Amino acid sequence: MSRKVQARRTRPEVARSPWQGGLLLALSLLGLLALGGGSAWWLARPESLPLRTVRVQGELQHVSPQEVQAAVLPHAQAGFLHVDIDAVRTALEQLPWVHSVQVRRQWPDMLLVQLREQQVLARWGDDGLVNPEGKVFHPAETVITELPVLRGPHGTSVMVAAQFIELQRVLWPLQLNIAEVVMDERRAWRLRLDNGMELMLGRNEHPARMERFVRAWPRILRPRSTTIARIDLRHANGFAVSFRQS
Repeated sequence: MSRKVQARRTRPEVARSPWQGGLLLALSLLGLLALGGGSAWWLARPESLPLRTVRVQGELQHVSPQEVQAAVLPHAQAGFLHVDIDAVRTALEQLPWVHSVQVRRQWPDMLLVQLREQQVLARWGDDGLVNPEGKVFHPAETVITELPVLRGPHGTSVMVAAQFIELQRVLWPLQLNIAEVVMDERRAWRLRLDNGMELMLGRNEHPARMERFVRAWPRILRPRSTTIARIDLRHANGFAVSFRQS
């Protein structure tokens, strides 16, 4: 029996030089770089991804949409990806009635702004307002006149606000309200109540002096309150009362 021997045909291998492989890799990298550079150039253009909407969240009574728009607009021209969030926040914090701000992007074209307005504790001096934390701000509109007035040297608003809150807490059970708190340059304190009566507290021992007043109020002072002009609590073991002239 004869065997047929078939010869296998093989494709001739083409030798590839190292520089050809390197050239292909380099061309591929250049293509990727060109594509990436083109994409980066496109994204860097503000008109490619414009910022179309600014949504404001929060219970707002004093901050107007026009004020928010004026603060955000100069920064919105940079587009969605390149708007400076910190700069927007800083601009909004400059508005007098703004207490705190949170700003973030929302894809694809929105800026979310969450505002918290100032809470008013009292008036500060003749033209300002102060919040419960003692921060003074100066709104453009007319100051609310029905609020208590706090006064003190420059830089003392935190101390005066805290003292006002504590003193009003002590007087509240007596159904007495503070109309004015003043700390003078010597750090001496005096109060004016909404019934016109003045309390002189001095510089020291305020809790003890207020306790003395609270104990004396029901039986000694309240029956004569309509005729009392001033109570001086700066004495060591008592107080002095000045009456209104009839």
